[in-house]
Amino acid sequence: MQSLVQKQNAVGVYNFTKLTKGNYFIKYGTETTTKPIVQQNSALDATGKQIPGIATVTINTLNVVTWADLATKKATNLTLTPFEDLNGNGVKDSNESIITGKTLIFINLEKTADLISSGRLSELDLNSKILGALGGSLDIEDAILFRTSSKNEAIKMPDVDPGMYVMVRSPFNLTVGDLLGNIDKVTAIINIISGGDIQGILDNPTLLDTGDISTTPNNDYIKALATFLPKAINSVEKVDVEKYLGTETATSVNTTLSEVQSIATLLNHIPSMRFAKVDIWGNSYDLTGLKFTKTTDFQFGIRKLPVITGDLFVDKNKNGKKDLLEFGKATKVTAYDANGNVLQSITTSSLTTKFTLDKIPFDKTVYIGIDGTNGYSPVYTGAVPPALQGLRLVGAYTFDSKSSIQEIKQNIPLLP
Repeated sequence: MQSLVQKQNAVGVYNFTKLTKGNYFIKYGTETTTKPIVQQNSALDATGKQIPGIATVTINTLNVVTWADLATKKATNLTLTPFEDLNGNGVKDSNESIITGKTLIFINLEKTADLISSGRLSELDLNSKILGALGGSLDIEDAILFRTSSKNEAIKMPDVDPGMYVMVRSPFNLTVGDLLGNIDKVTAIINIISGGDIQGILDNPTLLDTGDISTTPNNDYIKALATFLPKAINSVEKVDVEKYLGTETATSVNTTLSEVQSIATLLNHIPSMRFAKVDIWGNSYDLTGLKFTKTTDFQFGIRKLPVITGDLFVDKNKNGKKDLLEFGKATKVTAYDANGNVLQSITTSSLTTKFTLDKIPFDKTVYIGIDGTNGYSPVYTGAVPPALQGLRLVGAYTFDSKSSIQEIKQNIPLLP
């Protein structure tokens, strides 16, 4: 078999000369900046499926000149970067690391709208897809992609097609060790995306729990996702998508924004969301907040939920300090919100004085109370919400999501 190599000229034309009669294959699009696409003259593999990047050409005596167009598109590679946002500024600083094991959902709005309207989404065999998922990755056709960070590296999305995309934090992390749980969780997300009833999800918050700022005890993130994402997907049908992706962004930012403003306005209600456009020239833009930023890196700052730690001990000498021979006591320590909801509760023991209340929400006042009859300190003397009247409160705490403080230590001495 003989092979010939030819490069196209400045206007994209190539030519092979002195060819004899016969069937030929042209392989093209091997550069890293372009990607071949399937076209009418694409060659077939052993199963009869067309192969992008290999075209078939037949030379015979009737054809003095044979034309073969070779279809390509510019390759667009995106990066999704989940990182620990220590200062809450939303930008990955040099001292902030990429977090392993965080799942993001990459949604093509137009393809997802078609997936829903055609009924294919409701007919999918999710069980087999999830059982076949590897490394925290799952594809719902080519419309809804779950990707999970690993080895402290950003998530790579190669060869992204032109389109409108939403990238959101998954309310759960797609781990390989809990397949049955993943089935329930992915089913819950599909219900959210398709605008289904989410009451079952809200009644079982363990289905959706990342242990960081994206989920809160009141399920604010889930409610926003369920309310606004389906509406944004439905709004895609009102946009001339081909025109939108073919608009030269650099010269018509205002026009482009007005075309998708209804979608962007809906999406902006969802925390930790990115709204992106990839145009037909391979350029990618972040449209989040109705702003236009040309970028290939979409960052997701993550704050680990705060914790309250301390020692609960019997203060024998009443000096307010934990001394060497002062031990603990079985006591329930509970974190409440202002409405009386229990956010976290643990029971200490006489063997250890240490306690930790984790997954405390940001930007909400949290009240700490204890059970028992022993005198204690400190005694909270501030305003007490009606739902918490009569409780033995130690203090009230608020963690600012913009602050770097994510842990407070509060000792609780009990009187003997």
